[in-house]
Amino acid sequence: MEISIFQAALIGFFYYLSWSPWCTYVGFFTLNRPLLAGFITGIILGQPLEGALIGAGINVIYLGFISAGGAQMGDPSFAGYVGTALAIISNLDVSTAMAISVPLGTIATVLWIAKMTVNSFFVHWADKEVEKGNLNMVAFINVVPPQILLFLVSFIPATLVVYYGPNAVNGMLSILTDNVLHVFNVIGAMLPALGIAMNLKLIGNSFTMPFFVLGIILSVHFQMDIVIISIIGAVLALTVSSLRNNSSGEA
Repeated sequence: MEISIFQAALIGFFYYLSWSPWCTYVGFFTLNRPLLAGFITGIILGQPLEGALIGAGINVIYLGFISAGGAQMGDPSFAGYVGTALAIISNLDVSTAMAISVPLGTIATVLWIAKMTVNSFFVHWADKEVEKGNLNMVAFINVVPPQILLFLVSFIPATLVVYYGPNAVNGMLSILTDNVLHVFNVIGAMLPALGIAMNLKLIGNSFTMPFFVLGIILSVHFQMDIVIISIIGAVLALTVSSLRNNSSGEA
C-alpha cells in the first residue's frame, strides 16, 4: 500500500494534537490512546476496521501504563499512530504490529525528554519576565514557544517515520526468515498479557478485584458482549461511588 505525504502529515498532526492542550483532557484521554489512534489512522489510510483492530491490540499493552514522577516509560500515542500506520501500509498482522509498536513507543521517549529539557528554559525565561512585572509576556511564554516546540518534535518525526518508514519495514521483512517472523508473532501475542499484568498490579486490591473477577465470569462463563459488560461496570462504579459519597457526607 502506498501512502501520500498528505496522509502522513495528517497522521503526524493527530499525533501532535494527542499531546497538545488544545483539546484539553479530551486530547490526552482519547486521542492519546492507541485504540483511538489506530482507528483515526485507519480512517486516514482508508482501512478503519484494520486500524481499530491493530490499535486495540497495542492499547492492551499499555493498559497499566503510567508516567510516574515525570518519567516517561514509553509513548503509547506514538506507538498507536505510527505503529498502526506502518502495520497497515506494510500489511502486517496484529501480533507483528504489536511487536514493532513497543520499540517505536520506547524510542519516542527521546522526543519527550528533548521537549521537557527545552521547556525548562522557558520556565527561567518566564521567571525573568515576572520580575519585570510583564504578565502578558509570561502568558505568551507559557503557550506559544512550548507549542511550537511540541509541534516540531512531534509532527515532523511522526510524519517522516510514517512516510519513509514502510520502505524500511518492507526491506526488513524481505530479508527475515519465517522463523524470525514467527518470533515476532509470539512476542506480539505475549505483550497483551504484560499489559494486563501491569493493570492488575494497579487495581489488585481487595476493593477492586471482585469487580475484575465479575467481569471475567460474565465474559468467559456467560459469554456476554464486552459492551454490555462495560455498561454493567459503569453502572456499578456510579452506584458504589454514590454510596461512598453519601456515607462520607453522613459521617
